[in-house]
Amino acid sequence: MTEASGQRKVVARSVAIVLTLICVILAAGLIGVFAFYYSAGGSPAEIAAIKAENENLKSNMTSLNNQLSSLNNIVMQLNAQLANKDSEYNELSDSIADLNAAYQSLLNVVYLNASASILSNRELQIDAGANTTITSDFYIDYAGYFRVQVSSSSNTTYAQVLNSFSGFIFDNSVVVGQSGTAAFPVLPGDVVINIGNTEVTTAVNATVTVVYIY
Repeated sequence: MTEASGQRKVVARSVAIVLTLICVILAAGLIGVFAFYYSAGGSPAEIAAIKAENENLKSNMTSLNNQLSSLNNIVMQLNAQLANKDSEYNELSDSIADLNAAYQSLLNVVYLNASASILSNRELQIDAGANTTITSDFYIDYAGYFRVQVSSSSNTTYAQVLNSFSGFIFDNSVVVGQSGTAAFPVLPGDVVINIGNTEVTTAVNATVTVVYIY
């Protein structure tokens, strides 16, 4: 709840309390006046005047009670309106927070600050003269690059990335050897990653880690 709405509630409540106190004071005054004149043996004319004043005060009390009831109704209506405004404010605050989060997410994409782990220390055995596909039918939404880190038992091991975009296939291969890291720029579309062995007669053991940065 905002500070202003809290102050409005305090003011309305204070007005209602003041009117209630006025009614109590008027009632106490009436009782005191009657007690005084009856104990002092006032004349019939004085008593009649007091009765008339009493009726007038009763009328004033009735009017004040009506005003108090009206003010209480107004306070209840204002409290209901404030509750609605507070609810709207909270909803708007949540929407702003969601928009800020979406903006920050897009900003990370613009500056290539976002990343996703595709594989972590995946162990492979690759036959001689063959390659192993470690990702297939993998679609990316944003341009960026793949970082492929390989440790293998051969210095001829290579990493290959095939990227399909707008009807074109981009084929890039980098020899990573026994321990190396290669970066492959990619555009939105399908991506296939292969790890290959160019040894003629010997199989290769390899460990692969792949991160998509976008």
